[in-house]
Formats: sequence, C-alpha cells, structure tokens
Amino acid sequence: MEWFGEGGVERRAVLNLGRIAAAGGGLLALATVTAGPASATTVPTVPPPEVAPTPSGPATDQPVSPEQPAPETVPALTKADVGLSEVDNTADADKPVSAAQQAALDLKADEMGIVRGTDGRRYRIVACAVRNSGLGFSLIDDDRHTPVGVVSTESALDDMSVTIRMGFDGLKVSSVVVVADETLSAAGYQLGASVGLNSITIQASQPAGLGDYVSWNGSAWVSLNGLVTSTTMNKSTGLITCTHAAMSSPYGGSATSTSLYLVDNAGIPVKTPTKDNRFWLTRTGARRVPMSELALGSANIWVYGMFEV
Repeated sequence: MEWFGEGGVERRAVLNLGRIAAAGGGLLALATVTAGPASATTVPTVPPPEVAPTPSGPATDQPVSPEQPAPETVPALTKADVGLSEVDNTADADKPVSAAQQAALDLKADEMGIVRGTDGRRYRIVACAVRNSGLGFSLIDDDRHTPVGVVSTESALDDMSVTIRMGFDGLKVSSVVVVADETLSAAGYQLGASVGLNSITIQASQPAGLGDYVSWNGSAWVSLNGLVTSTTMNKSTGLITCTHAAMSSPYGGSATSTSLYLVDNAGIPVKTPTKDNRFWLTRTGARRVPMSELALGSANIWVYGMFEV
C-alpha cells in the first residue's frame, strides 16, 4: 500500500492493520507511514488468507468445516431388505381369496335358511300356499305370498293328488302340516299329506260322505253336483244303479255304487222313468276328492314343514 503527502507538508499517518488471522495462525505487526513531499513509503502487501479446500461428495445445505468428514452415500433399500418381500399395493377389491377364506364363505352360504335345534342338529323350513285357479295347482308367489324352500308343483294324472317339490334333499322329516283355508273348510274338505325327503304329496277328502241330487230330464239321468257320475235303470226290474266316487272305510267300505228302487203310490217299482222321478242320494263315509274339485275361487292350501339336513 502506498501513501503520498499533499502540498509539501509532512504528515504522519498510522495504519493499524490490527491482528489479522492468517491461515497459519500468525500475526502482522503495526505499520507506521511517514508522509513527506514527493516521497512515499511502500507498505508491505498483506497476503489473502488461505481458503480451505471444498470437500468432494454430494452437495449439502450446511457448510462443511475442514474438521468434518464428507457424508457417505446411503444405498436405496428394497422390500426384501426389511423383510417385506411379500407386501404389495394391490387394492382390496383385487386381492385373491385364500382357500381357508373361501371354505369359510362356502360354509356361511350353506348355512343360509338353516335353523339349529337345541340338540345342535340343522333343519330347513318349507312354507307355501298353493291354489287351483282352474288350470291345476301352482305355488302362490305375489306381492303378498312368498314360497320358502319349495320350487314347483305337479298334479297326478288321475287328479287325486298334487305334489310339491322342494329345493333340497332332507335327511329326515321332522314335521309337515297341511291345512285347508276357510273356504275349503266351510265346504267340508279335509287334507292330508304323504311326505318324502324332497317332496310333499297332498290328498283331499270329505268325511261327511256323499250327497247328490239325481233327476230324469226326459232323456237321461242328471246329477246336480257331479258326485254321481252315472245312473242307469233296469227296465225289467226297475233297479236304479248310481256310480260315484269310492267311499273309504270305516263307514262305507270301498263302495263305488249305490242301487235303489223308485215305487209309485201303490208300492210298485217304476220301470219307465218320467220327469217326476228324482231323488237325493246320501252315502256315509269318507270320500276321496279329486283335486280339481278344490278349484273354488281363491281357496288356498297352506303348507308348513321342517326337515333335518
């Protein structure tokens, strides 16, 4: 550093550099400069402090001092490095079902509709209403009726029974109840059932026996309600024979016909019928009823049962 006087006047100036820390830790002494005309004193140049070398490695936000070691590079970890090799990010909806889970779900499905008894046994319920609307009996399934455990109905070819098919095979029959509704009951019909492990066959009867009104219309004998299916007269003896449904025991045996005579006021048998010839025929005993006879408006048959499965 150089300093020059002004106007030939000698001046003295002191430049106090203070204590400057060099890279090696040394000190610089004070320098005194005397001014004079046309003369100058050269001050020794102070060298700049040494700069510590920048360490190699990844850049960091914090300064690194010469005493600190450079940070180490950490390698990337995988799932296997931490014991998670079987973990993935599959959505719950896409995850497979294990064999054990599927077995548990299948068992739950099998338990649907199952009732367990106090003895631990499993039971299934069947319940329905059937109706003959003129085209044979069928299950009632509408906004007010729901069949349970049954799938179809089947009428016998001889019209003497209707079979309800169940949707499963039972192991044992616990109980089955078949009941006529108020319309059929008022007409005197009674119902019974023959029960298998997957079906219920219903039959009907009238315990009150048989009652019909028969008359001659000028050309043939006519039945009022159809219970008497045919009527003939022996013109030699006047014996009238009426054929009807079989009357079962114990009251009527197995009779399928009834014979009688019509007599005039003198007690002589009539051998030639006239329109005045008519009679009521009553036969005691239980009569099996064709199922088509139960097509009475909205008349229903109610069915309820329980089967061990």
